[in-house]
Amino acid sequence: MSLPAPGSPVWTRLASGGLSRLQTNHLGTQMLIKRLELSSTPPAAKAGEIYNYFAKWERTLANEVAQLARL
Repeated sequence: MSLPAPGSPVWTRLASGGLSRLQTNHLGTQMLIKRLELSSTPPAAKAGEIYNYFAKWERTLANEVAQLARL
């Protein structure tokens, strides 16, 4: 499964609280989720950061990428 496009609404949904529903055992992803939950950064900036993270680590995040369509 490939990543949704950078302009896909899934990234905004994740940035607006959807990350808490993502099930992951990947430590780096858990740290990203916690940091973004505590951040006061605007959702648009968070969405871009989430997309960039997933684009960089797509090969190791197959389970998480598969969940994106359901979130």
